[in-house]
Amino acid sequence: MERTAQAITITINGRSVAAVPDDTIYIAARRAGLSIPSLCASDHLAPHGSCRLCLCEVEGQSGTPASCTTPVRDGMVVRTESIGLSRHRHNIVELYLSEHPERAGVPAPLQELALSLGVKSVRYPDDLHRKRAAARDDSNPFFTFDNAACISCARCVRACGEIQGTFALTMVERGFDARPMAGGGSFDASNCVSCGACVKECPTGALQETSVTQFGPPSKLVRTTCAYCGVGCSFDAGIRDGRVVRMVPADDGPSNAGHACMKGRFGWDYIYAPDRLRKPLLRDGDRWTETAWPAALDRLAGEFTQIRQAHGPDALAVISSSRGTNEENYLFAKFVRCVLGTNHIDNCARVCHSATVTGMMETLGTSAATNSIADLDCAKLILVVGANPSESHPVVGARIKQAHRRGTPLIVIDPRRTELARLADFHLQLHPGTNVALLNGLGHVIAKEGLLDEAFIGTRTEGLHDWLETVATCTPEKTEQLTGVPAALICEAARRYATSGASFCAHGLGVTEHRWGSHGVIALCNLALATGNLGRPGTGINPLRGQNNVQGASDVGSMPTYFSGYQPFDDPKLAALHQAVTGRPLPAKRGMKTPDMWDAALEGRLKGLWIVGYDVAQTDPNLKKVREALSKLEFLVVQDLFLTETTKFAHLVLPGASFLEKDGTFTNLERRIQRIRKAVEPPDGVLPDWQVVSEVSTRMGYPMSYGHPSEILDEIAKLTPSWTGVSYDALERAGGLQWPVPAKDHPGTPMMHAERFPRGRARFVGVEYLPPGESPTPAYPFVLITGRILQHYNCGAQTRRTDIMQMVDTDVLEMHPDDAQRLGFRDGDMAKLVSARGDAALPLVLSERVLPGELFTSFHFPATDLNVLLSSSADESSKCPEYKVSTVRVEKLDGERRGARGERRVRLIV
Repeated sequence: MERTAQAITITINGRSVAAVPDDTIYIAARRAGLSIPSLCASDHLAPHGSCRLCLCEVEGQSGTPASCTTPVRDGMVVRTESIGLSRHRHNIVELYLSEHPERAGVPAPLQELALSLGVKSVRYPDDLHRKRAAARDDSNPFFTFDNAACISCARCVRACGEIQGTFALTMVERGFDARPMAGGGSFDASNCVSCGACVKECPTGALQETSVTQFGPPSKLVRTTCAYCGVGCSFDAGIRDGRVVRMVPADDGPSNAGHACMKGRFGWDYIYAPDRLRKPLLRDGDRWTETAWPAALDRLAGEFTQIRQAHGPDALAVISSSRGTNEENYLFAKFVRCVLGTNHIDNCARVCHSATVTGMMETLGTSAATNSIADLDCAKLILVVGANPSESHPVVGARIKQAHRRGTPLIVIDPRRTELARLADFHLQLHPGTNVALLNGLGHVIAKEGLLDEAFIGTRTEGLHDWLETVATCTPEKTEQLTGVPAALICEAARRYATSGASFCAHGLGVTEHRWGSHGVIALCNLALATGNLGRPGTGINPLRGQNNVQGASDVGSMPTYFSGYQPFDDPKLAALHQAVTGRPLPAKRGMKTPDMWDAALEGRLKGLWIVGYDVAQTDPNLKKVREALSKLEFLVVQDLFLTETTKFAHLVLPGASFLEKDGTFTNLERRIQRIRKAVEPPDGVLPDWQVVSEVSTRMGYPMSYGHPSEILDEIAKLTPSWTGVSYDALERAGGLQWPVPAKDHPGTPMMHAERFPRGRARFVGVEYLPPGESPTPAYPFVLITGRILQHYNCGAQTRRTDIMQMVDTDVLEMHPDDAQRLGFRDGDMAKLVSARGDAALPLVLSERVLPGELFTSFHFPATDLNVLLSSSADESSKCPEYKVSTVRVEKLDGERRGARGERRVRLIV
């Protein structure tokens, strides 16, 4: 939170110290560089005062108050060092030591504190002094709790509540017997989400990672950025003997502020999975044959050269990886444009937030989050639309919960009763596919009740009349009929959003993955423009990007519709600059989007395809079509960490290097460009993607000679005005930069559109409600929604190779109890989902998170083959698929029952 209070002055140990009224003595001292011993204090937690080690003496005040709970006041004179205080601390630490059953087992932090205070022995005989109860909790696969090492400081309990907002831990018993315990008696039985906040806060090692217990504590730390979701959490990778043994979220991480989720904190050891690809594989009939890297690269270059010569450049395409670095994505795009001579490149943004790019470009003129994650702290209202950040972006979800506990109103628009929906002041539980209808209904109320920000509209926007005409007929009553949301709730939500003073909007795939996804994004932008909720702190349109670098992959031009920095291909200045920098002309014609590639392959026009770090044969919709298209290709190259569903169709498979095994940059959902750093070596001989594409390009007659990814980033900066000031040196100095960074030494842009929009004025665009691609029928009466769950990520290739499998080891189908009773299903029954395109079988879980007539499941396990159910229906403009609305029927598989809550591991975040 910003400090706006006037500074005051106190004296600590004879030294004048500046403070602000909401400081405690402990905080003021720490800021001034003065050290006060403590075990229960934390920069991330509210003052607690349980360990009593930070005692101080205040002139004119009796006793020895805890400095961590004592607020400062102007003119206060404080002593934190004296003979009496030293004696108190000595005795307290001695008592702590006396509680531990094994003197040799005293936790290292406590030993260090004892040495600093001169505690060399304990006066209390073992047989005359009680010891801590020998209680252990080994039920969590990632960490253990040993009460013998605990001091009952409650930092773990407070972290679970104050940071994560899960409240899975509590203090039990009283007095000497007080200790932390997870609800239900163990972590496994509780609602713990394994974020690791408790482990990080533990000052004594009572909570300890199992990986550290197994391999020992790290001997060095390497700062890097998480490779899961788009939050971009900063981590310190702990290395010992050339192996990663721990990942700890960095306290100074600009996006995560020391917090993490289960996947980033503990789901990293897939890099040591036994089935990790280590050698290139060449198909020999139904078998794979290992081949040497030079031979594999020669084969790739030769096949692509032959196809280009025989069929022209349009017969080749590349799908790059949103898990790869900015540098790698730029080079794949450069390869397509400079070597193949087309714009046939795409990335998985096509199936998640391409509708965001289309919608925001049309209205605001730029396609990324307008504000920063930190703006959640100064927002006066938070609107979450079509997103479940508690599971898909857990650090952002935790931050939203923190803001809500501080009193910030929360509105959630979602068909499901997610955790945030349950906590929200208003949950607008609409029918799937009716986003535009509901958002227009909110706009109608805002316009009709005179809640428009006339000053902002008059000076910063154009096209208001078009939008007003569109929403004029979208009355709350009509909107209720379309969406199922009560008219009164629509009115109240609209008023709150318009009048809060600073409304922050975060949206996810529940907005974009629809037949009219780009219209949903446009409708959101219209609301922000109408109420002036742009260009100020705590406001904005902020897409929650799905993968770690899906933002960056698009930013640097790995897409068929724009060059790096979203520059149009027909810009003559760009064309001249591209020719000067690369030596090759920039193709002016837009390329094929991913769905276009499947059509081209089926029609015989696309002959060769290179897919990097993207399992399209599991995660794309209408899998029968996708797989048939892949099977038609003359030469398919797949580059990944593991064999996947897509490699089943490949002619050549190349191993990839993980984010811990290479250097580069990622760009997170708030436009923050951050470094990743090589922490360990990849498997012997495995090359990072940027070296692979450079080698292939060189073999095809266009030499790419880079010694380090920093040189690639320098080239991106030359060609991309919004990245002009980005370099490895600048990133090191700043700890990350948010584009636009239009000049060297520019500090970056945490908040966009403060003074103007890229086109000068933003544009209202009226969008009518249109129905989804499918609607329920007697043959297919249910609407199926698909999405992520907390424990797994995308196709599950990484998380399925970690101990997360001990938490959740299957996709499940969530069905409302009323539907289950009507159809004769019980919890745990196997259900067969049938659509017009295929069928899939899943264990059923009764859940009131979904409405009657609606279903939810995830797609993390290839055995489920879920996406065979989905259609090719996609957003008209962006081709973003309609994952959120598919009609199905549900059949019972007679005689089959798997015990979804018993034999199979399932956790619902409610």
